[in-house]
Amino acid sequence: MAQKAVGVGLIGCGTVGSGVVKLLVEQAEWYAQRAGRPIEVRRVLCRAEDVGPHTAQVPEGLLVHDLDAFFDTPDMDIILELAGGTTFAKQVVERALQAGKHVVTANKALLSAHGPELFAVARQNHAAIAFEASCLGGCPVITAMQFNLAANRISAMYGIFNGTCNYILTQMTDQGQAYDEALADAQQLGFAEADPTLDVSGGDTMHKLVILASLAFGARVEEKHVPCEGIDRLELVDIGLGAEMGYEIKLLAIAEQTDAGLTLSVGPCFVHADEPIAQVKSSFNAMSLYGHAVGHTLYYGRGAGQMPTASAVVGDLINLVAGSYGALFENMATWPDQQPAPKLADLDRVTARYYLRVNALDQPGVLARVAEVLGEHGVSIAAVNQHEQSVGQFVSLVVITHEAATGAVRRAADDIAQMDVIDGEPICIRIIDMPEG
Repeated sequence: MAQKAVGVGLIGCGTVGSGVVKLLVEQAEWYAQRAGRPIEVRRVLCRAEDVGPHTAQVPEGLLVHDLDAFFDTPDMDIILELAGGTTFAKQVVERALQAGKHVVTANKALLSAHGPELFAVARQNHAAIAFEASCLGGCPVITAMQFNLAANRISAMYGIFNGTCNYILTQMTDQGQAYDEALADAQQLGFAEADPTLDVSGGDTMHKLVILASLAFGARVEEKHVPCEGIDRLELVDIGLGAEMGYEIKLLAIAEQTDAGLTLSVGPCFVHADEPIAQVKSSFNAMSLYGHAVGHTLYYGRGAGQMPTASAVVGDLINLVAGSYGALFENMATWPDQQPAPKLADLDRVTARYYLRVNALDQPGVLARVAEVLGEHGVSIAAVNQHEQSVGQFVSLVVITHEAATGAVRRAADDIAQMDVIDGEPICIRIIDMPEG
């Protein structure tokens, strides 16, 4: 006897939504075999102001513009939320969950801001939220971390979570492009939005770190817990000097479990060029994850784009239809709404190595004065590099520190900036020494 089809409602039919419709229509027979039941799109909601070329992908008779008409559609078991944003999306996700419908979403901003309360609503109504597509697009890190690595305590996570930033940094490193030129190229190729602020400020990366760190460390991580710095102030000179010393620059999302607590941050970092994550180029994403039993695992793939993201959405949908994801969601007590706030380490006391560049007067005794200030703050020097090329009376002086407390390095940099032999603010970039795995 043929299994009854599972009805799906889709909210939002932009780039990703149209990709999902394309997959569900073209691969219907294949997905029915994988899920054990046919999957049918019953209705697509596209607000009138969002109608565009992508809605042409929607089969005739399925498109509506009214929210009540959408939810009045009979036999919709699962809702796919691909509208984006946090206001309208929160409204429709809550309505779906309160009606006992499972939800699949690619909305990292929504889950970063409201994840715990939405997970709680889902649990109260015996529904599930699946969100693989929210973080690294087609790269299945959530499934791997939450289910496949369930035997592990995670000790550290280092991620390249934004393809726009990684493309810009690759162009600056490999092609010598200035930031503005690399950004313009990214926009022309469709890797960056017309307004790239959320990407280049580190905000998009921060949203994803909030979601992933909550799952990895069993804590209710919030946006306020993550210090965030973007790439929009990086200078080509620092990328070049770092490369000369064997480092690649990457915008990294970092979460580390230490004896003092959990450390969380987003910002540009130098990584040794031999490390696998340093070799992730262009618009690709990656995550290095360290488990106490498995050791080091690396996940790599397309972090965005129509079909990679649609792949993750439909993958979640198939697992919900097959019955595996819903049962796991209900039975596992590892979701953010079930966890306490994290114990956070004092970032001022977190130790790391740093790259410190100052524009110093080209005269005897300046290095000694810089070293004296660093020493006063307990920061010791591992290496010094001075380029002969100068700008007026000033030369670039680069100091690589030994491991030092972050707060001490920042305070030393502030004091160095006040010296009469220094021009401008020192540039301070963390150097990441990856754990042995």
